[in-house]
Amino acid sequence: MSLHQRPHQKPLGADSLPVSAAPANAGLPSRPFPLLTLPYLFSLLALLLLLALLFPWGPPRHSAPASPWRSYTLQDAAAFAAAAGNGTIILAAVSGPYLPFLSNWLISVRRAGRADQVLVIAEDYETLERINAAWPGHAVLVPPAPDAQAAHKFGSQGFFNFTSRRPRHLLQILELGYAVMYNDVDMVWLADPFPYMVGTHDVYFMDDMTDVKPLDHSHALPPPGKKGRPYICSCMIYLQPTEGAKLLLRKWIEELKEQPWSKKVKSNDQPAFNWALLKTVGQVDVYLLPQSAFPTGGLYFKNKTWVKETKGKHVIIHNNYITGFEKKIKRFRDHKLWLVDEHSDESPLDLIETPGSYSNTGISLHLSGIEMYSYENQPSHLRRRGSMGQVVAKAKQGAEQTTQKTDKDGKVVPKPSEAKELINFMGKNYETKVQSAKTFDEFYHAIYELIEMFCEERGQLQYKMPSKKRLEDAYKAVHPNGTANLSKTDFMKITESIITMDSFTFGKAALDVLVVLFGAPVCALLAKRIIPGLKSFSDDMVIPLATSGAVVYLAKTNKL
Repeated sequence: MSLHQRPHQKPLGADSLPVSAAPANAGLPSRPFPLLTLPYLFSLLALLLLLALLFPWGPPRHSAPASPWRSYTLQDAAAFAAAAGNGTIILAAVSGPYLPFLSNWLISVRRAGRADQVLVIAEDYETLERINAAWPGHAVLVPPAPDAQAAHKFGSQGFFNFTSRRPRHLLQILELGYAVMYNDVDMVWLADPFPYMVGTHDVYFMDDMTDVKPLDHSHALPPPGKKGRPYICSCMIYLQPTEGAKLLLRKWIEELKEQPWSKKVKSNDQPAFNWALLKTVGQVDVYLLPQSAFPTGGLYFKNKTWVKETKGKHVIIHNNYITGFEKKIKRFRDHKLWLVDEHSDESPLDLIETPGSYSNTGISLHLSGIEMYSYENQPSHLRRRGSMGQVVAKAKQGAEQTTQKTDKDGKVVPKPSEAKELINFMGKNYETKVQSAKTFDEFYHAIYELIEMFCEERGQLQYKMPSKKRLEDAYKAVHPNGTANLSKTDFMKITESIITMDSFTFGKAALDVLVVLFGAPVCALLAKRIIPGLKSFSDDMVIPLATSGAVVYLAKTNKL
């Protein structure tokens, strides 16, 4: 047989056919490729959503040319502002969401003829660019810029770092040789305050207590209150470039270091300022401004009799003793002090009058009691003309208020858990906040602090501060003498009488979160039962996927 010949093989008989030759699954239908089945596709979709959250999509961003304002120093900016005021600067510190209050405050400052002296410490680069684009040279950023998210959550360590920058800014300006008046932007000028800075004192400030003082009251530092320190407001201070004023600021900075933020003690800058005042007595020449001209908000907005008696004497009004962005603006509007509604053209920021409302995206901000929100994706009619881009508009008044329910006999239904929680919260903090209060004014201040603390811990859930008259009536009903410490039993009686569910409000952003977070899984389950072909999928798969999608949506829209 040649090498190129194959042997002739006979076909195998049926009885000799190997059993293993036939495929084991020859009689079964072929399976589709497993990655093309719906469960795998759903899993892939969930993975893509997660990746989209972690790595935002969109065209590559090209870096903008470096702005000249980023190299603009505090020394340059201070010289610019001081040149218009004979060596005196008017200082404010804001980030983007505070621009409506900044604009309102600036209108009042401009009417007093002092706008050219204003210097704004911008706490983020976007705000720096926006202000200087409309009002060149009047804003400066002192590096490092606080974290845009952490610095704006009241009670956070980031917020503490944010507020603790204030005495450093002031000290730097004094070291440059300029006098400086600091204002929070939830203030309105009714007249020029500088004629009241009489004499040659180191530091001028206003009291933060609501007790009515005689018109000829002392201008010395008030005695310490129940916490062992005075209650001076750190939101309006005038300092001369003297060694005494610098000593006070250095002590303020030291006190902030000695009282660091912690989860138990959510500090801010005002207690440290008061400790610094107390510990430098005799070393710093201080001057308490007249209450009739510089009242705290707890007095001006709540004591109509006092306002009438001191009419024509008011100079700077501070919108404090109230929490909530919308509530502050509503209070200003009620007293015809929200000037941007009808006089926005008077603002140096050149803001248009905005007929709409702010979009509440749920990022809570706070500065001296101002809670605000991020204003992303505003409609075009809410944006200002020119280079400022996104405008600041009127605050949203959309908080939904819960009404107190009654049964068929007209009796009040037992209070829900939120009211009970607040009552319990008050009782737990009696020793630290209320026990040492010996006057109604100190008691009122303690109640304000407790309600503010309660609201901070619960985010969107807010409790309105009861009116001063209502609180005073409840106080006198159980404590008619008003000279000794209030017992815990009496305090709890007052607490239970003033806390009602009609005083709770729930922010729209929180409602959006609840609707989306719980609505998405419900809709998914409903679709699963209606759409043919989806019934075979397990609820254990559908609910997590729908919830994950809801979380991704809320995060991408800044609502979570």
